Amino acid sequence: MKISVIFGSHRFGGTNHEIEKILKKYSDIHEFDFIHLANNKIEGCIDCHECGKFGQCILPPSKNDHFQEVYEKMIVADAVFIITPVYAVIPSRLTALFERMTSVLYYTGVMNTDNNPLLNKKVAIFNYCYNKICDDKEIKLIFDKFVMKNYRFDRSTYKYMNKCENPNEKYSNIIEYIQDTIINL
Repeated sequence: MKISVIFGSHRFGGTNHEIEKILKKYSDIHEFDFIHLANNKIEGCIDCHECGKFGQCILPPSKNDHFQEVYEKMIVADAVFIITPVYAVIPSRLTALFERMTSVLYYTGVMNTDNNPLLNKKVAIFNYCYNKICDDKEIKLIFDKFVMKNYRFDRSTYKYMNKCENPNEKYSNIIEYIQDTIINL
């Protein structure tokens, strides 16, 4: 299975480095595409609506913008893992990625159709902070908005691969939670 792993952190090393080392142990089973947003800047949407005409964002890829590259990696993957620390609710580059995905999907007219390339994609979203696994409900609700036909404001209805209601009671850290999700794919 090809898995795009998006690290939302703006920092290098630390927990992301440890998670990547653990995931690489499963490279004989899965093909991983590690995407560190610390290396992939994504500009915010300028709401030009041009993506609706061309089927993709028209902002040119550059050293300051890697949206299209990251988005295409999500599309071709069999599964997407989004792993992010808590900076406010969501780190700014991850917010920009979500914002641009929304525009591309909405303005191309595929957001609420079966032609949406992210609809029914296997997705896991992990949210952590310094010493614990953080509540992922809010970030899952935000992601739902970008891929769901029947988006709800009050609860997530997407079938995420990681469904543990109280992960801190079951796992001692985020790495164990992610590893268990990989093992149970």
